[in-house]
Amino acid sequence: MNSSNKQLSLSQRILIMIALALVIQLPPVIELMIGSGLHNLNYHWMPWIVTFGVMAYTILFFVIILWAYQLFKRYRRWPVRTKSWGSQIGWILISYLVLLSGVGALSTLNQLLYHQTTTSNNDTIQSLAQSSPVLLVITALSGIFLSPLAEELIFRGVLMNFFFKASSFWPPILLSGLIFTLEHSSTTIVSYLIYFFMGGVLAFVYRATGQLKISIGLHFLNNLIAMLELIIPILIK
Repeated sequence: MNSSNKQLSLSQRILIMIALALVIQLPPVIELMIGSGLHNLNYHWMPWIVTFGVMAYTILFFVIILWAYQLFKRYRRWPVRTKSWGSQIGWILISYLVLLSGVGALSTLNQLLYHQTTTSNNDTIQSLAQSSPVLLVITALSGIFLSPLAEELIFRGVLMNFFFKASSFWPPILLSGLIFTLEHSSTTIVSYLIYFFMGGVLAFVYRATGQLKISIGLHFLNNLIAMLELIIPILIK
């Protein structure tokens, strides 16, 4: 166990992780509230609620990111193994191809077994993005930048360093994949497997390289392409 972890008991670390897992669910709730306000702008106080909601949404994300970063910086345990820019970019691109192949295969299986072309989580994101230009911008910015950064800090940076010895390899990867899965809404077993696979690949990249910025870069790339696939059809309608 990392000596710095001795400053916190197991129960304290569990409570911190529960708190992080809960607060990262608040921005989507605020986004739904903003959407509700945008559909009721005939009421004179709704513009103020929307403005406050956008501010609260942004501030909350930055608070979550700062909190998770401070925890990660304090408890990180694995040495950096991949240092050159070329190797970092190589890790991101190769891992993205692995991610794309695995998610593609599981998505095909999900469609064959449950007739779902997208996951429940993606349906929610698409519905929000289509509802108004304001939510389209918020969804795009958070999906591409804020969510990947916050989620990597929480589910890779903090979670994987909090509960395992420095020699552990697969257990933190599996736990990270599991918790990441539970944080995303799904309605079928296969859609849960999709998020487990995604979380597992991201966790493997971090554990193998010791560089959280590589898993963040992979998450950025994945969400950027997914968001473009979602946004472009909306914009050209």
